[in-house]
Amino acid sequence: MKKLMAGAFVGFGMLVATATSATAAPAEWYYTGYWYNSEAACEQGYQDQVGGPGGPGADLPHECRPNNGVYELWRMR
Repeated sequence: MKKLMAGAFVGFGMLVATATSATAAPAEWYYTGYWYNSEAACEQGYQDQVGGPGGPGADLPHECRPNNGVYELWRMR
């Protein structure tokens, strides 16, 4: 009975450890490789990539960052 309880605690501990490490991964911003001449064009480019305002992923974080006269599309992983 003691071995069974010890195994259960070890198994549960492993489950908790793997579940928390998967959800604790930090978010990362990455440059998509797309740039646009205006911020509005950048936002439209993002919407085109995700299938429009109601498309899958339309509510995921993204940024149109200005850089030397153009706007770079950045997304979060």
